[in-house]
Amino acid sequence: MGGFESIHVVLVPGADALAFEADIAAAAERGVLAHVVEYDPPKGHPIDDCEAYYQAVSMQIHAVAADIRAQAPDARVFGFGRNLGGSILAYHAARPDEFREDFQGLVMIGVIPELSTFRIHGDHSSAQRFRDSLSGPTEIARIGDIAPLDMTASLATHPVDRCLIQIGEQDDYMDDRAVAIFRKLESRFPSEWLDDVHAMAAPDTVARRWAFIEALAEGGRQS
Repeated sequence: MGGFESIHVVLVPGADALAFEADIAAAAERGVLAHVVEYDPPKGHPIDDCEAYYQAVSMQIHAVAADIRAQAPDARVFGFGRNLGGSILAYHAARPDEFREDFQGLVMIGVIPELSTFRIHGDHSSAQRFRDSLSGPTEIARIGDIAPLDMTASLATHPVDRCLIQIGEQDDYMDDRAVAIFRKLESRFPSEWLDDVHAMAAPDTVARRWAFIEALAEGGRQS
């Protein structure tokens, strides 16, 4: 089982609700307990109510982490966030201390690094749908108001050795702007460019993120 004793992993899916089947299987193989955070799709105004939505999901993440520690005070807890779930998990980790200490380490899986940039400029149908949900040019011009919620902003002060970013080279959400942003991020954070698609569930991709948390857990045990 390696260094996986007393480890719990909290899994935060994206808006597409792709299941974490590969990670749940990997957890079972390692004797790790996996906990999936279930949350509703965004509601309210896409810009004005965006932070309130992030806060609400963050509270759900915190409740899961707090419940784990209530039942297992010595547990080492890690968070995996896919796509939008990764953006919200990064936001969660940047909140005050009671939230910041929920996780020993994070893995960002196929996350769009700056959702605001993607939604302003992206050609992907998801970006188009977001712009179409707004009332017109005046509201579209305000998309930049949600930039403080971007993963890049949330991770600005995060410990660099406690976060792995996994990027799918075949992920159709990754455009040239996202690639350029990731190239800057990889100068700070461990980053892996992988031959994978949007789901980020290829066997090598999954194995690499589990190796990362095992190494973190081993380091935490020795410190």
